[in-house]
This record gives sequence, structure tokens and C-alpha cells, in this order.
Amino acid sequence: MKDAPVKRYDRYRLGSFILICFAVLLLSAVLLADPFGVMQNPLTLLSATSFIGGAFLFALGGGRSVDARLANWLSMQGVSTLGSIIHDLGGHGAAVFLPPNGEGGEVMQFIPTQPPSQSLLGDGGGFACHNGITGALYRPLAGPIIEILKREDGLTLPSEYSLLKVAVREVCEDILSVADWVDMKQEGDTVTFTLHNYLFFPGCASLREGSSKFCALCPCSICSLLACMVAEGLKSEVCLDQVILDDTSRSHSMQISYILKKSEGVPT
Repeated sequence: MKDAPVKRYDRYRLGSFILICFAVLLLSAVLLADPFGVMQNPLTLLSATSFIGGAFLFALGGGRSVDARLANWLSMQGVSTLGSIIHDLGGHGAAVFLPPNGEGGEVMQFIPTQPPSQSLLGDGGGFACHNGITGALYRPLAGPIIEILKREDGLTLPSEYSLLKVAVREVCEDILSVADWVDMKQEGDTVTFTLHNYLFFPGCASLREGSSKFCALCPCSICSLLACMVAEGLKSEVCLDQVILDDTSRSHSMQISYILKKSEGVPT
């Protein structure tokens, strides 16, 4: 299932460059080809999402030679900016990760908007209604990561909880190496992950110090990755409930709790 580390890092670097270039081209298209702003809001968000995904893949693709501090900042690059954009456009509450709609589908992220949302609905692009709530429907930040893991590392997301737990640990501990050890527990409709000796702990702590409200509204790449894996594996809607950082020991850990809800179909 796994290739040599150097090859895997090369793939991440290539993927990061493609995503970042796509983000720049998309933003240029918005500025040059859409003077009246008909599609500015959704395309700007898509451009920002692509850039952040590319930055995260670049951080993962550095191998052992990249300074840990640089990897920390790259992993969080642009998250607060994207969160601010979403908030300014009416984003409100916790984003909802929706399971794939049938075979070959992918997890989508629904961001509820706070009424009135005429400034959003007026452009007619990228917006939908889910469970009676108006919001924006986009590909989550972890979308490109999931795609690469499936294509290049043979990732499968089983519906059985115990097997899904194994898949999560393999991704976080072995393939991406973002934590030394990952614990996953489910109690009722809550699934909690604890990432021990979390690689991006300093960057996460800095981000939450300035804008902790964005954790639920615009989850970073790792929180998005775990939510996508749970949503697709357990066929459930997923919302980030809380993030707890623990720096009381040498092994800095991050605890992430998600709320599960039975999926009620694709937004219209």
C-alpha cells in the first residue's frame, strides 16, 4: 500500500504546486473575467480553499529536511483569512461535512449562512438549502488530501467502526506522520480523536489564540481530514464540536470532538 517516503513526498509537492497554481489562475479569472462580480464570492472561496490545501500538502511533502516551525505555519497558512471571508459573507455556526452521494462521490462541506443572506444568494452560485437552512456548499480543505491518499496510498474508509479506527491511525501515524499516536473513541453521537505529540501543535495553538471561532466554521486541513474520513466511513453528517489543546506534558496533544447526525440527503 505504501511507496517509498521520498516518492510520497514528491507526490505531495507536485500536488501542492498544482493546487496553488490553480488557486492563482482561478483568482486571476475572477478579477479579469468577472468584472460585475456575478461569481466572485464562490470562486474566491474556491481559490482560497485550493491555496490552503496546496500549502498543507507542501508542508507534508517536505520530508525530514523541512524545519518543524515552517511546517507548522504552512499547515495553517490562510485558514484565518478563509475563515474571515466565510464569516464576512454570512457564514455562521459549525460547518457540516456531508457523506458522499452514492458510489464514486466525495464528501462535501456545507457552511450555514446567517439570515438575511441576500448578498450571498444574489450571485446565484455555490449556494444551497440543507434541512431548511441556507448555506454554501463547497469541497472541504481535506478534499485534495483524501483524493491523493485514495489514489496513491490505496486508502479505503470502511463503515465498520473498528476498521475505520485502524484506517485513521494508519493515515495520521504512518502515512502523514502528523502524530505519534492517535486514539479514537465513540460515545453515543460523539466521536473524539486525541492526537498525541501532534506535529502542528504550535501552529494550531497560535491560530486558536487569534480566531478560535473559525475551528468549527472553517476547520483546518487535519480537522477537515478526520471529519471527511468519519463522514464517508460511517455515512453520517459530521460537525466539529470542540478542540482542546493540552501542552501540560512533553507530548503535546490535541483532542477533537465531532457530533454525528444521520444524513438527510444532498442539499438542493
